[in-house]
Amino acid sequence: MLLFGNEVNPMNDIVEDIQLIKKLGFDFVEITIEDPYNLPEILDLRKREIKNVLKLFKYPPLAHFSWRIDIGTTDNIVRRAWIEEVKKSLTTAKKFGCTKFTVHYTTRFNVEENQSFRKKELDNYVLSMKELMKFSKKIGIELMLENAAKEGKVHLKKFAYVADNVPDLKINLDISHAFMNGGMKTVEDFINYFGDRIVHFHFSDNNGQDDEHLAIGNGKINYEKIVDMIKEIDYNYTITLEIFELPRNNAAKSMLKIKKLFA
Repeated sequence: MLLFGNEVNPMNDIVEDIQLIKKLGFDFVEITIEDPYNLPEILDLRKREIKNVLKLFKYPPLAHFSWRIDIGTTDNIVRRAWIEEVKKSLTTAKKFGCTKFTVHYTTRFNVEENQSFRKKELDNYVLSMKELMKFSKKIGIELMLENAAKEGKVHLKKFAYVADNVPDLKINLDISHAFMNGGMKTVEDFINYFGDRIVHFHFSDNNGQDDEHLAIGNGKINYEKIVDMIKEIDYNYTITLEIFELPRNNAAKSMLKIKKLFA
């Protein structure tokens, strides 16, 4: 059964945000574990009240780590620090009953600019993700890798290099990120390439240049075509409406539009 969620804004009070997400009619919450207000140590202090408000939902929450992550860096001290931060966040996510946890794929070097550093960075990403995969399995959370924004023509190739070299790693496909890296053709390529490895989607709209997180229909992404593609792979899991365009009920209106497309 398809389930639709909304993401907690780390700039807001998490308890109030979770209550609002329930009021808007979503099936689950995706908890962002990042600064300023949702760092693991802050969430741990509020564990009891957060767990109580999560009881409003029939389905368990998901978790989402900061996009600033740099586990591919060639600076090993920095890389190790990020790995430990992700492990700490995974542990916090487990306390709230999260079943899936997203790590962003982000790299700094372009292949066209510096192939040597790019290869080192990708290999470090693989090494880091293998360690995180082992840890996530140990504590019982499904680890997912999310595609990055603004990667250019080699976006799928680089992302696949990491994903294909980490056994059992699942995919959180961010449609808007894929669209920014080559339009509908890149979105289709991602869906066709990863197929049943995709266990979560992020939906929002944009105009192809910036990651605007617009309501569905307020950008240039053809979601009617995307839903048809998703139906072809018999997808039946979770979708988060990662929409930040105010007012907040834009996310709920977008969910209704997507539900109609799936009907």
